[in-house]
Amino acid sequence: MTLFGLTSGYLIGIAIWSVMLLVLLIVLLKSRRGSEKKSTRKKLANAGLSLWLLLMLMTLVEVGFALGYDRTDSFNMSNVSRKWFRKYAEPEEKVLRFGPNEGIVYRNVKPFPESIPEDIQHICFLGDSFTYGHGINRSSERFSNLVAEQLQSDTEKEVIVTNLGKPGTDLFYAEAILDNLFEDDIRVDTAVYTLCLNDIESFHPDFQTFYSADWLSGSNFFLFRDTYFFNLLYFRVQQAQRPQVKSYYDFVKEYYTSEPWERMQQKISDIESLCAQNNCEFRVVIFPFLHNLEDDYAFTSAHQQIVEFCRENKVPVLDLLPVMQKHAAEGLIVSRFDAHPNELANRYAGDAIFAWLTSQTTKKQEEP
Repeated sequence: MTLFGLTSGYLIGIAIWSVMLLVLLIVLLKSRRGSEKKSTRKKLANAGLSLWLLLMLMTLVEVGFALGYDRTDSFNMSNVSRKWFRKYAEPEEKVLRFGPNEGIVYRNVKPFPESIPEDIQHICFLGDSFTYGHGINRSSERFSNLVAEQLQSDTEKEVIVTNLGKPGTDLFYAEAILDNLFEDDIRVDTAVYTLCLNDIESFHPDFQTFYSADWLSGSNFFLFRDTYFFNLLYFRVQQAQRPQVKSYYDFVKEYYTSEPWERMQQKISDIESLCAQNNCEFRVVIFPFLHNLEDDYAFTSAHQQIVEFCRENKVPVLDLLPVMQKHAAEGLIVSRFDAHPNELANRYAGDAIFAWLTSQTTKKQEEP
């Protein structure tokens, strides 16, 4: 149970702490009034009141921050970011069952359709946090939902668009979902995988090392572990000090010149084959890193590699880099500390994907 995204445990803790502060104030005031002729006792009482004021100020800052600040961070490490998920994302989450003991969680206002009529096209978006809508308060403002809205209003044929994106997932997860959908006879006409460039991490044998680091799980000290303001400060300091964070994008770039790239190509081919066997068209959308588009973008060659591979293997591909670079000065990320695409970036992506999907469909229909 949550209130304003705050857990019941946190609210109970703050309530107990507030009562303790009130009791401490009463004790200190009584002690000070009874110590007019005892200078040492009075000094101690005054020192205690100064400490109480400091604790009260820290409490007000903490409570005000907890109630009023809603922001995600790139790696979803802080309590503030997790609170955002409880407040905005989780209320829209639903469960898609693949059997009595299997299922996945997805985010959308509308439930996943139980069946797809034969005369209705089904487009399913897959991917990680970019697809899920990390940092987007309403799922209706994600690019997949915007594409669905345009398709339903601008095309004659009725289309169902679903989104099964999930933060922290990759091509392996997408393959497993598609396999389950096909196994359960849930028709997918077009599977669109939104490829974030760091998806290549899962093809490196040591990729879990970064995410299993002790500092990512937070401090054991209650002030940094159980709060929002001080917890966020802790992670900001940790991020500034850790070379792994500063060099993160260098690691990702290097993977495109070594074995992980070879393994990633194979997985794309595997998914394309799986889709082809089930009369589903597999497509790829490449989302660029948005935080440094105005500088000398370091991943242009990685984009080119993916595009060339997809085209050589007859996988329709859309690279969003040119689209996003046109609007780089407009601010396309959620915040300084969260490099996920914001609502504006999702709008540009939605327009580009809609145009790409409809133009590709028209070309296929015109083929003899």
